[in-house]
Amino acid sequence: MVKKLVIIFFLFTSSVLAEDNCTYKTEQIIENGVVKKVVEYKTCIETENLNKQNFLVNFATKPEFQNTLIIVVMAILENM
Repeated sequence: MVKKLVIIFFLFTSSVLAEDNCTYKTEQIIENGVVKKVVEYKTCIETENLNKQNFLVNFATKPEFQNTLIIVVMAILENM
């Protein structure tokens, strides 16, 4: 029973994915043709879509899913 609830929980949750735009810059210190030091810089700009909502939040809050939510809750309670 607990396994099923955990699986259902993970199916209805989603992680926030951020789009990243990274640029890389490398500096080398060379003396007499030999690389003495390598410095790498990574600069990223992360953007996140704030209007993106979880499926469960949409399912529970939008009026178009109201009847479906009631039927699903009733079926779950009936089978407990």
